[in-house]
Formats: sequence, C-alpha cells, structure tokens
Amino acid sequence: MAKPLLSILADINRKITILNDEKLALNAKILELEEANKNLQLELKETQSKLAKALTDAEFLTVSHRLAEDPDSIIATRRRIARLIRTIDSCISMIKEE
Repeated sequence: MAKPLLSILADINRKITILNDEKLALNAKILELEEANKNLQLELKETQSKLAKALTDAEFLTVSHRLAEDPDSIIATRRRIARLIRTIDSCISMIKEE
C-alpha cells in the first residue's frame, strides 16, 4: 500500500537536511581549498623568484670564472662588474630624469 503523505514528507525533509549539510560541508571545503591554492600560488611565485635569482647567480659565476683564472682575479673582476652595473644603473636613472 502507498506510504502516507506525512511519511513521504518526513523522508523528503530528512533528505533535504542531509543535502543541505553536504552542501555546507562542500562550501567549507571549497573555501579551504581556495585558501590553500592562494598560499600555493604565493609559494610558487617566491620559488620562481628564488629560481630566477639562482640562475642569475649561476650565470654570473660562470662568466666570472671564464674571465679570470685565480680566485683573486675573480674577486677583482666581480667588483669591476658590480661597479660597471652601478654605473649603468646611474646612467639609466639620469636618462629617466631627463
């Protein structure tokens, strides 16, 4: 025989409550995952920045070792290159001011 209307409505209400609870749990999980994603994006940017710096340092060391044979020459060459870079930066700044 058919279920009484009140029983059917109680079942529907119970299922709605379950679905609503699941929806709330999923929304909370979405917020948690979005926060984790945001943190991972920041970490990725920091890691990419560190990688770029490391590659620049490696390139700089490679060039400096090609320019000089002994450690004293390498240090002097690095200082000269750093001085040249500062001079170039200064020139760029003066150009921008004009």
